[in-house]
Amino acid sequence: MPDDLILAHDVGTSGTKSSLMDAAGSLLDSASTPHRTRYGPGGAAEQDPEDWWAGVCANTRALMQRHPEWRARVAAIGVSGQMLGCLAVDAEGKPLRPHMTHSDARAGAQAERVENVIGADRVYRLTGNVLDPRSPLCKMLWMQDNEPDLYRRAAWYLQAKDFIVGRMTGSFATTDFSDAAHAQWLDIRRQTPAEAVLGELGLDAALLPEPHPSTDIVGALGPAAARAFDLPDGIPVAAGGGDGSCATVGAGAVRRGDTYCCLGTTAWIASVAHEPFIDPQMRVFNLPSLDGRGCAVYGTVQAAGRSVEWALELLGEEGFARLDELLAAVPPGCDGLVFLPYLEGERSPIYDANARGVFFGIEPTHGREHFLRATVEGVSFALRAVLEVIRERTPVREMRLIGGGGRSGAWRQVLADVCDVEVKEMSTGAADATSVGAALAAGVGVGMFADLAGGAASITASGCRRPDESVRPLYDRQFELYSSLYPALKCAFGRRQDLM
Repeated sequence: MPDDLILAHDVGTSGTKSSLMDAAGSLLDSASTPHRTRYGPGGAAEQDPEDWWAGVCANTRALMQRHPEWRARVAAIGVSGQMLGCLAVDAEGKPLRPHMTHSDARAGAQAERVENVIGADRVYRLTGNVLDPRSPLCKMLWMQDNEPDLYRRAAWYLQAKDFIVGRMTGSFATTDFSDAAHAQWLDIRRQTPAEAVLGELGLDAALLPEPHPSTDIVGALGPAAARAFDLPDGIPVAAGGGDGSCATVGAGAVRRGDTYCCLGTTAWIASVAHEPFIDPQMRVFNLPSLDGRGCAVYGTVQAAGRSVEWALELLGEEGFARLDELLAAVPPGCDGLVFLPYLEGERSPIYDANARGVFFGIEPTHGREHFLRATVEGVSFALRAVLEVIRERTPVREMRLIGGGGRSGAWRQVLADVCDVEVKEMSTGAADATSVGAALAAGVGVGMFADLAGGAASITASGCRRPDESVRPLYDRQFELYSSLYPALKCAFGRRQDLM
């Protein structure tokens, strides 16, 4: 029906967002609630899942209070969520411990065990994803080793969006292909659990939810959740997807070769493909598309917006309001100051949980603005390192841009200059792409859209930043310097970790 609406929930790293979208693919309104990450020894990074649920309920009630006439028009609910987490729940869906987030790196010993027993290459070829201490597969093993009583009590091991779907429907037995593949327990080609690998590691496949296309309707809004939302019960709920796959659709990247960058707390570049790209050097990873009919090739920078937020806080700045002004105070190249954005380790293309942030080339002439611009340029160099791997397979001359960092015109220009691409600003709001992707998947599930391409047809480019050829030689030289620093420091990062 043309008057039907879709409610989408996005459980992000720093907060939960709930949005309403109409049948034309337009976002009508949204509400957000922040939540905290608690950091601890050994690389711990945890969140309370009840904070997510409280945010989802508060957001939805706020939307319904602002638009009570829309209550009866919500025809479907979609969910997106942060990936690479691990949440153990009992048979009723009650969390048994805090959620281990994507940046939790405590499972280093378990990653070594997987490499010894299974082999990193075998894991990559089977799942399309790179073995890493932060993978949910390794986190499950960490719980088995360090919290055996909890492991025995667990009924399901979930991702963030699966927990929200379960609280809405009453069933915690489902996930989607994108989260399952990234968790490294799904055969990405057959789209079935990798039971042989799980068995060799001593993990029970029955603890893992059934994988579905994100467009599948897996339940309906139950009475308790409906009361918490101030909505009628019985609204269809889709399986939902990981934020990476949802953002791909939300960026309008639905055709082979479409490439985009999500510039958020964590950032990534992805390029749509028909088949997984199994890189011999294991520098990139693959996620199935929301409909399960294709995939995209991804490379992730772990602490992108996080690094810039950190630098702004150190400088006493409140948020991103003056970012463009401060960046303009320093010339491209930061007078030789280079930053490695490894505050929380790094993923693509180096996959090193021990790596940490570095400022290189500090001189007395460098002021506060130099350090901020170097941080922005360092994140952009990290994204170029990802793009260079993708370019080995396919040319990339333009790149769509989504995510909160895309609000900065100066950062958009730095990205265009460093990566030598046209950066397309999308009609999707800077921070709305994952919500849009989750909504479109649910819309396909209830027949509002024939397919994802049809749902994404209204997503267009709203502006473009072209690379400045005058700074390209400088950035090319500085990228070479940037690229030389990690190999020179890799062993030192490992020795530092031994001291912790």
